[in-house]
Amino acid sequence: MPVIEIQIDTFQVTNVGRDASGNDVYKPLDLSVQIEDTVYYSTNANGVLSSVTKIGNILSFTPSGYIIVNADDGITIPTNAFILFSKPIKINESSVKGYYADVTLENHSNKRAELFAISSEVVPSSK
Repeated sequence: MPVIEIQIDTFQVTNVGRDASGNDVYKPLDLSVQIEDTVYYSTNANGVLSSVTKIGNILSFTPSGYIIVNADDGITIPTNAFILFSKPIKINESSVKGYYADVTLENHSNKRAELFAISSEVVPSSK
């Protein structure tokens, strides 16, 4: 499988230290994207997105904001492709784990808004 670099215009990373080999390690400022996520692309034709094509899994991030992907064989990403990410289900299960949650809800609109309900499903992580 080839290793490729994908650049996304507004993608930003930060240095989080060094790994055991002494190499700098970077993680994205957008915490929804992580190593091992699967990367896909779709193209836009007259406002309609094409079917989604799998690129591969994220290996790392570079200081200039590139995503390093272990790509499937024969993948060529077209220019102006729409990039999507998905999480591995074995790592990101369906419920929140832990004992404490701190939630802040903000309304930045000038208009009145009502919150009708908020709920969560929590599973203690050490039991």
